[in-house]
Amino acid sequence: MGKILPSQIDETKLGTNPFLGGLVVKVLEGKSGYVVDEDGVMVDNVVEMECETFAKVFDKPENRIVMAGLSFRALQVWTWSMYTVLSGKDYIWVNVERLMKECHIKSVKTYRAAMNELCRYGYIAPCVGHKNVYWLNPSLGFKGSRVNKFPKNVLRIKRGE
Repeated sequence: MGKILPSQIDETKLGTNPFLGGLVVKVLEGKSGYVVDEDGVMVDNVVEMECETFAKVFDKPENRIVMAGLSFRALQVWTWSMYTVLSGKDYIWVNVERLMKECHIKSVKTYRAAMNELCRYGYIAPCVGHKNVYWLNPSLGFKGSRVNKFPKNVLRIKRGE
């Protein structure tokens, strides 16, 4: 079988995604500034926002390559962390007992090895003076808006740059 590139996939022949049957995306309507309508009048820019919280994974190739090298347990703990971190926070308090139970980790040694691996590869860093609290690397993943959380780190660029 020959190699198929993503650009060669004919989406019209894929059929229907089997996961859509029970999918309900709840949205709220909100205002996001103003836009000029077809008559040249400034009107509210109405947008739809999903109601459920979500985490973003930033997909630079170098991030993907490091992630692919993580052990199963480290990847499992990182994913668990992204599910449990509070929106807009760049740190997490780890309820070790809950994490171990939900991830089916049987020994503290295995948990610590996963956390050490995540530290070694720059996914997390311990918060000094706070037991079981870790900084999360927002360049790899974040739940919420990095623009709102880190305004001093925002670099505004113009289209085409």
